[in-house]
Amino acid sequence: MRHPVTDIALLTYIAKKNAKVVSYTEATKACKSSSSASRALHLLIGEGLIEPKPKLLGLRYVTQYVVTPKGKQVAELALQLTQLREVAKASAAAEDPSVEEKPAKPAKRKPSEAN
Repeated sequence: MRHPVTDIALLTYIAKKNAKVVSYTEATKACKSSSSASRALHLLIGEGLIEPKPKLLGLRYVTQYVVTPKGKQVAELALQLTQLREVAKASAAAEDPSVEEKPAKPAKRKPSEAN
């Protein structure tokens, strides 16, 4: 199963930062969770957009993910897509106020907080 939103989030992060190398921690920040970051990294490796490279830091090896030239091009397209989505969402909200985000549901009260 493919999760393109997660892929696009990581690619957009790469394009915004103009990153040549991405760490797992950075991927986690871009994707909002560790499982999403792992999934996105594996998909991008499989597509040849990034390459894992071990790096020795102190006495430990860590994996860094090097962005390939193809990955850089795709990241730029993902950034453009994200920006276009934001513009479309803003213009739709301006035209029709009912399109705006749904209001948050009121918090459920505990029985002890009842009148």
